[in-house]
Amino acid sequence: MTTRRGFSLIETMVALALVALVAALVLPDFTEVRRRTDLVRLARQIAADALRCRIEALTSGRNVGLVFCELDGLAYYVMVADGDNDGVSRADFVRGVDKPLGPKVWVHFMSGSTHLGVPSRWGVPDPSGGGTLDERGVRVGASNIMSFAHAGGATPSSVYFNDGRDRVLAVRVHGGLGRVRALVWRQGGGEWREVPL
Repeated sequence: MTTRRGFSLIETMVALALVALVAALVLPDFTEVRRRTDLVRLARQIAADALRCRIEALTSGRNVGLVFCELDGLAYYVMVADGDNDGVSRADFVRGVDKPLGPKVWVHFMSGSTHLGVPSRWGVPDPSGGGTLDERGVRVGASNIMSFAHAGGATPSSVYFNDGRDRVLAVRVHGGLGRVRALVWRQGGGEWREVPL
């Protein structure tokens, strides 16, 4: 009596075909889940860094902000402290008066396909009501700085990111208490949905 060991070539090919079929069915869902979780991770990172800004502002007695920028089409932000007691400003940051408190945080490292701003053709409703959003990624005056005061308040601001496909992330800071909220909107979904931070 002979015992058979291993698999025949046909059995191996059938097993590989089944694995490929399952991967083909699961891979699109995995990509969708990854894009969704990337936006949530980005929202949580910005919220955590905004909280760090607020704590730094309260403990150091100076204004601190997240300065949002783009370089070669890639978005980043950096935490900056006021160096001359006139608030965090882009001009002072560029001149080196307002100093960075850490490295640049590159958005694409947290969410590979995410870009600052809102594609105008999407017709994204303003979370506050009143029409649709324009293409700007940051809505906080002309400075593009999410700023926290040493007295505990903040400049009301919103930063918008899109995933390039069908989702928009809004990270919003409400003045007064400096509360940070994150919302996600999806084409076809209609309403903004709160992201737990």
